[in-house]
Amino acid sequence: MSKYMNVNVYYPNSSHYLLLKQIKQCSDVLECGCAIGYMTKVMNEQGCNVSVVEIDKDAINIAKQYAKDAYCGDLEEDGWKKHYANKTFDFIMFADVLEHLRNPLPVLKSAVPLLKDNGKILISIPNICHNDMIIRMFYNSWNYTGLGLLDDTHLRFWGRDELNMLVHDAGLNVESWESVLMPTQGTEQRMPFKVDRELLDFLRKRNYGTVYQWVISCGKR
Repeated sequence: MSKYMNVNVYYPNSSHYLLLKQIKQCSDVLECGCAIGYMTKVMNEQGCNVSVVEIDKDAINIAKQYAKDAYCGDLEEDGWKKHYANKTFDFIMFADVLEHLRNPLPVLKSAVPLLKDNGKILISIPNICHNDMIIRMFYNSWNYTGLGLLDDTHLRFWGRDELNMLVHDAGLNVESWESVLMPTQGTEQRMPFKVDRELLDFLRKRNYGTVYQWVISCGKR
C-alpha cells in the first residue's frame, strides 16, 4: 500500500486527473482497486455514490470512509462479482490496476454486466512502448523499478494495439483515447548516459513514442 500513497489527483498531466474529469457529478461509480481512496474521496465530494473493491485490508479501511459500499478481496476471485451482482453503475474504473493482475481479461469481462447500458468503463494503463523502453532494449537493458513503466509488481504490459484488443475481447469498444505524456529520456527508465543521437532522432518521429500512460473510456459493444 505505502508506495502508492503519494498521489496528486489534481495534477493535469496524470491519469488520475484525466479519469476524474470524465466522472459526472452524482454518478454511481464502482472503483476497482481504490488503494486508500484518494480518488474515492474526490468523487464522494462531487456527490457520487462510490462503491469500491480493494485487496489491501489496511488501504480499504481508509478508503471506505468515502465509499457507499466496500468489498475487500481479490479482483481475480468471484467475491466482488457476487457482492455487486444486483447493482449497475454509470462508471466502472480500473485506474492503474489491470497491469497488476495475472489474467486481466476475465476481470474486465466480469465488469461489463455491472455497467449500465450507457455506462463507461474507464481504464488507465502504462504504455510499455514509450521511447524510453525502446532505448533500454536497444542497450540490452530491462530495468524493474519501484514505480513507473516497469513497476516491480506489474505482471502484464500493453502497447496501444494490444490494449485495444483487450478491450474488444472483453465485449467493449474504446470510445476515447487520452494520454499522459512524458518526454523521451524524461521517465524513470531514462538511461544514465548520453544516448546515441541518431537513435533519439529516429525515436522522436514515432507515433505515441512519448505516451507514458493510456487513459481510455470504453462502452458496451
